[in-house]
Amino acid sequence: MTEEKKPFTVSDRRHFTAEGETRPQSPEETPAPPPPEKKGSEPRVRDSVASERPVPPRVAEYPSDSLASERPGGRVDEEPPMDFVGLLISLAAQAGMLMSPEPGSGAAPDLAGARSIIGLLEILKEKTEGRRTPDEDRVLQGLLYELRMAFVARTRPEKA
Repeated sequence: MTEEKKPFTVSDRRHFTAEGETRPQSPEETPAPPPPEKKGSEPRVRDSVASERPVPPRVAEYPSDSLASERPGGRVDEEPPMDFVGLLISLAAQAGMLMSPEPGSGAAPDLAGARSIIGLLEILKEKTEGRRTPDEDRVLQGLLYELRMAFVARTRPEKA
């Protein structure tokens, strides 16, 4: 191998010396500038911009996108933030749609699909035990209760 160009360098980035004193930051420890962008490639988000505000890459890469989506009729609805509560509400909405499809659509209720989503919510409850906030606990308990009651109401035979 030739010693012309090294593919990488190893530098000590520890903040303290072996004696326990603070290591002075030398100019060679400053981060290297990012490589130049190729023409015709997608725009990249600079690390400094991404570290200033945590934004999903889709939004940061395309500034013309917004978190709002335009609905038919010119309405603009905000999408809810995606967090644990958003996931729970999304799953519960899917289960509700499976139990009660839109009238006039001709679709029959999919009770097996709804039951599997309720089971998924029960698994999430079990696996996240002790790590949920009180608000997440309250939402999860309420959703499970409502979905179970709706499921029982749909599966219970009607009295003649």
